[in-house]
Amino acid sequence: MARIAYWETYSAAATEFWMSPEFASLYDFETVDGAIPIAAVRDRQLAEGRDVLLAQYLACWTEGRPFAVEAKLLKADGSQLDCVVHGEPEFDSNGQVQRVFGIIRDITPETSALRLLAESEQRLADFVSTASDWCWESGPDHRLLPYPKSLDGNDALQTVASGGKARWELSYAPEDADAMALHRADMEAHRPFRDFIYTSIGNDGSRICINTSGKPIFADDGTFLGYRGTASDITQLEAARALLDQRTRALEEAHQLGKIGTWHHRVEIGRTVWSPELYQLLGLERDAFAPTYDNTTSYFLDDDAKRLLKLQGRVLRGGNTEATDIRIRHADGTPRDLAIICKAEVVNGKIVGLIGTAQDVTDRKEAERRLEQLAYTDPLTGLANRALFKRRLASLFETPLSPDDRNALFLIDLDRFKEVNDSLGHSTGDNLLIHVARVLRQQLDPQAFIARIGGDEFAVLTNSPGTSAEAAIALADQLIAKLSVPVDLAEGEACIGATIGIAILPEHGATAEKASRNADLALYMAKEAGRGRAQLFEPIYAEAVDQKLDLGRRLRRAVESGDLTTHYQPQIDLKTGRVIGFEALLRWSHPERGPIPPSEFIPIAESTGLIVDLGHWVLRDACRQMRAWMDAGLPARTISVNVSPAQIWNGDFEKVVSTVLAETGLPPELLCLELTESLFVDHTKQKVSHTLAALSKLGIQLALDDFGSGYSSLGYLTRLPFNCLKIDRTFVDGIATVPEKRKLLGGIIALSHGLGMSVVAEGAELAEEVDLLTEFDCDFVQGYVFSKPVAADEAPGVAAGIEPKRDPRSRPIRAARIDRQRIKTLASPEEEKNLKESALSGLAQTGVDL
Repeated sequence: MARIAYWETYSAAATEFWMSPEFASLYDFETVDGAIPIAAVRDRQLAEGRDVLLAQYLACWTEGRPFAVEAKLLKADGSQLDCVVHGEPEFDSNGQVQRVFGIIRDITPETSALRLLAESEQRLADFVSTASDWCWESGPDHRLLPYPKSLDGNDALQTVASGGKARWELSYAPEDADAMALHRADMEAHRPFRDFIYTSIGNDGSRICINTSGKPIFADDGTFLGYRGTASDITQLEAARALLDQRTRALEEAHQLGKIGTWHHRVEIGRTVWSPELYQLLGLERDAFAPTYDNTTSYFLDDDAKRLLKLQGRVLRGGNTEATDIRIRHADGTPRDLAIICKAEVVNGKIVGLIGTAQDVTDRKEAERRLEQLAYTDPLTGLANRALFKRRLASLFETPLSPDDRNALFLIDLDRFKEVNDSLGHSTGDNLLIHVARVLRQQLDPQAFIARIGGDEFAVLTNSPGTSAEAAIALADQLIAKLSVPVDLAEGEACIGATIGIAILPEHGATAEKASRNADLALYMAKEAGRGRAQLFEPIYAEAVDQKLDLGRRLRRAVESGDLTTHYQPQIDLKTGRVIGFEALLRWSHPERGPIPPSEFIPIAESTGLIVDLGHWVLRDACRQMRAWMDAGLPARTISVNVSPAQIWNGDFEKVVSTVLAETGLPPELLCLELTESLFVDHTKQKVSHTLAALSKLGIQLALDDFGSGYSSLGYLTRLPFNCLKIDRTFVDGIATVPEKRKLLGGIIALSHGLGMSVVAEGAELAEEVDLLTEFDCDFVQGYVFSKPVAADEAPGVAAGIEPKRDPRSRPIRAARIDRQRIKTLASPEEEKNLKESALSGLAQTGVDL
């Protein structure tokens, strides 16, 4: 016979549920009036059934589906119990689930369950009758001291808790008069007492039944100090007993809900007897079917009859209990799943037979099969997911691969998918992923294994005897070509691409972990080479890639631990010789390699996404440093900070800048943000225009950095609110000796002034270069000819050494040559055209070939 217990909950969001006393007793749980945290029960469940049980339980609340789930629980002593948990919904008048209740059953015989039920009932009664809800104290006059904490309860309880009176001075039930007199005599005689029960009555007529015990307290010299004791509210005891009766009746009903049939087999007579419920489970007529081995064998599916027979043999030999699941054919022909529990029947120490239960768990098994399918399938594309990919890849190496059994692993990363997702919306992104999955299915052999392993990452495993590297690359190139054509979607046309890393197995990996890692390294190599291409894993590059990846990991730790520093290079006004500002430059000293040049770690930061955190850190550190210099009485100077395009595209950058200014107290006009021309590549202008306009509105200066070294366009120079143009060092280097460079440099300066922008020349290393820049009417210069970037504590001294000893009233930073506000508010395209022609005329005057 099976042991069964009852449980119930009243809310899908509840953090605890009510369990019957036998539930708590069977599994060694401690409850408060039957309530126990759900987390406490889950901690005792073994992992193999925990998630399935939770999923079924939630589905019962949301969909009103009953369930039956196998689970394994650990008792407090570490022993393991196999259980079956049943649940049923109860609906309100609107058809909504208002309660979920059910039973839990272990493998102990039914007769033992009834005995444990009686014990649990007595245990609950003992607990309720002996539980101490609060402690109390009284003084030498026997008057109760006020209870120091708040107690929940009616007015009668509050009267007792408020203290100030002896018990016999409180209002109590008339029937308690004699007992109260004896109690008073005990206390006045300073005798201990136990389990004194009385009913206290509040001013509002409320009542509370109290069970109290106490002992007298004496000082060291024997002086009587009062009493200390405990008290319990036992008003609900009768209600609890009534509730227990109700739950017992519910438990009896739960036996029927469980769809459990029992059977027993006696060895000496070779006869098996089924309960009526078991006949009902199988759809058989009790009077027309004899449960012999020959009669039942035909109802088993697969080899489950032999498995069950072997299990019964083990139980008879060992005297233990075993459980298994089998599949049978119902009388109507449908397959059904049964959970079988088999236990040896022992009489006087001798095994005389078998007893067991059979429960129909078809619904639960079907749910498990559906859950398993969901657990290993990407719901969007219908492809395998990462979990199934890892399982499939691992299965390749469970047996040694033959020389002819070659596999190719492709890791596919979609290019520009994030931009499409951000610009056209997530719905478009989802449709695009579905399209990619369809293309892969069409282009690949039906035997190929295809999985979506990340947001825009896919994996393919092919198995073709004699697969060569050339064939794998050809297939990858074919996939790239098919994935790189424009796609017409409802929301608009989307154009992406793909980058693929390839590993040939087992040549490029004898384990699943190494194969996946090497394919990932090949993908990394392909991205480093410019994306939109396929790359076969090459061991010779693995070490270099590993070093880059290690450098990326160390850089991330440096960001988190604050091991980066900011250096400052002065910017000099060529008209006054004054240091008008500093450019903040990030520096990193590797714990083993020493200083790492920015040209090496900045690209790594950009490829790993760390550049956003780095940029924000430098911005905050530079603003804080300039504010500190000003507070120390040093001149107010501009601080220039480089901004990565990723900072503009990944979030509300203007909000970040505004927050930093507010935190540091730096005046906005002293902050200059330097943006490179790469900001305008592969992106629409709306985001750039909106962000730069918002930054300009804050009063911040904007500089176009490295002008002429990349994507140069007069269009954005006239439309976007730049205050300053920084000439790349490649235009400054050699101007002292190369006339053509001087012409080009003069033209760029004239163009900038024609557009109303000041000019900063970077990379000046010779005095002759500074002289020529002055002749060209360049506004500001920075470079090694004045100072290399220096640490923050050195920068003020360097600036003081550069500046001439002259009247501090010298002309301030050069003003723009034309009204910048007028440029921002051009009334017509014609006026804008005239402005451009004026700027180009300035170029022509320098002799530059237009």
